[in-house]
Order: sequence, then structure tokens, then C-alpha cells
Amino acid sequence: MIIQTKYLGELQIDEEQIIHFPKGLLGFENNKNFVLLDVPDNEYFKFLQDINNDYICFLLVDPWDFYDDYEVELSDEKLLNIDIEHDDEEQLLVLTIVTLDENFKDSTTNLLAPVAINISAKKGKQFVLNDSEYATKHRLFPEGIGE
Repeated sequence: MIIQTKYLGELQIDEEQIIHFPKGLLGFENNKNFVLLDVPDNEYFKFLQDINNDYICFLLVDPWDFYDDYEVELSDEKLLNIDIEHDDEEQLLVLTIVTLDENFKDSTTNLLAPVAINISAKKGKQFVLNDSEYATKHRLFPEGIGE
């Protein structure tokens, strides 16, 4: 199937690549079908592109690439929402949404509401971590980097 993307133009994707978010993402509850795309020449960032709306695309990162001590506690009940059972956690991909700043080194990521994806079932959900020390804006790069 051919989709139009926000940043990569027209792309051919396989229907097996589509990740279904039954409840959408926070603020985008009506957008349910996305594809995860690599950002060309960048191993750290990925695009989460809505397959039906080319203007809806999120930039994501693996939070552990930037925060070694990041901790996500998702109950077995929550993981069942994306068809992951406790002994099947190797199928879980956890990413966080990035907000780019005009000055790239001031860009942030949302550690409070990670996006969890069941890789094999192609099902995803965005979770808000309860009782968490995390916020919606954590700098990707520590002060002084790139200055």
C-alpha cells in the first residue's frame, strides 16, 4: 500500500507494518493506524506516521539511549491491553515522543507518557505513568552539550 508521509514523501509499506492503537494517542484519540519508520541516516530517531493523515507524524526515541536509569513500570493488566503477557515482554518496544526545539540541543522527550508497542501483534498504546517523577519535557541533551 502507498502512503503519503509528512517528512519522507510517498512510501510503499506492507500492511503487516501497520501498528494499531485502539485508543489512539493522547490528544489524537481518533488516529488509530500508524507505521514506524526509520529516520534516514539516524539510528536514534524514528517516525510514527499516521497512515491516513500525512500531517500527523511523531518523532520518537528509545529513552534508554538518552537516560540509562529510565524506569517504566507497566502492570501485567496494562500490558494485556496490547496483548503482551508477562512472559512475552521481549515483544515490547517502548519509545518516547520528542518535541523538537528551534535550537535542536534544547529538544525534549516525554518520559511521563511512553508509547508501548507489541512488535509481533502490531498493537500499541500510550501510557501515562502514575506516581512518577517524570515529566512531559526532559532534555535529550544535558546542559553544555553542543555549546
